[in-house]
Amino acid sequence: MYSHVTEYIAENMSKYVEFMDNNYPPGYTYQDFARDFTAEFYNPDDWAELFQSSGAKYVVLTSKHHEGYTLWPSAVSFSWNSVDVGPHRDLLGELANSIRSKTDLKFGVYHSLMDWFHPLYLRDKFTLFTEQMFVKQKSIPELHELVNAYNPEVIWSDGDWEAPDSYWTAKEFLAWLYNDSPVKDTVVVNDRWGSGIPCKHGGYYTCTDRYNPGDLFYMC
Repeated sequence: MYSHVTEYIAENMSKYVEFMDNNYPPGYTYQDFARDFTAEFYNPDDWAELFQSSGAKYVVLTSKHHEGYTLWPSAVSFSWNSVDVGPHRDLLGELANSIRSKTDLKFGVYHSLMDWFHPLYLRDKFTLFTEQMFVKQKSIPELHELVNAYNPEVIWSDGDWEAPDSYWTAKEFLAWLYNDSPVKDTVVVNDRWGSGIPCKHGGYYTCTDRYNPGDLFYMC
């Protein structure tokens, strides 16, 4: 099994390895870029003031995109988060505090369910998502951290399309979110919780990227 996984990873990584070999010193990895991410000009108070003056009603920050780097000190993203490497700051928490202390905006988080290059995700993908090691050890724990630590009022889920909602345990997470979580009475979520789910289920619809519905959506 593991030999096949290794071959699968190598095949999908080859084009990225070639680019790195042609443009960076030997042994330079994607993770090496993180140390140059200093966020030196990041001032969440200024952001909050700008958002408030713009007339916005809510803010959604990308807490983690598909490459897996988290903007908070996630316990399941050791050495690949904004506190352990890079700016050494909880960028998500700082903005949450500024928004809540200086504005009346709602605070939300974007979170990618997948990690493009995480070995456990690639392993699960190789098994056609019949195994859930990545979900159990990475994706769902991250979502629980976000909810328990930052109390978002909006969750924009993404990175779901390669696997069904049963793989992501979406129903189980949402049941906890709406029944037992600290934001159960205030949170809303979008519709990206598994292949075939977008534009069908969710507190608000995002459908596909650059989707134009033609008319305004009305949600109950």
